[in-house]
Amino acid sequence: MLGTRGVLAIMAGLAMTGGLVVHRKGREQTGLWLLTAGFALASLWSGLSVVWAPDNPSMLPGDSYLVMGTTAVAGTIYYGTLAQESANRSR
Repeated sequence: MLGTRGVLAIMAGLAMTGGLVVHRKGREQTGLWLLTAGFALASLWSGLSVVWAPDNPSMLPGDSYLVMGTTAVAGTIYYGTLAQESANRSR
């Protein structure tokens, strides 16, 4: 059965993949916003994993999820900033 974390992981993967495809097709601003959304979903996934890992058996220790979470937050900030700059340039 697919749980909340699994759904978040799939949504994050789809948003990031969609963002890359849309960005490559020339719709820069939309692609960047999709990448931002994907990394935000990945941040949520990591947050849930940090809470879930100590109580349940997992392939990775909780510290690894924390590192992935901080990387996802950094990606969210990075692509969000790029998307805002792109929106300001198009005005």
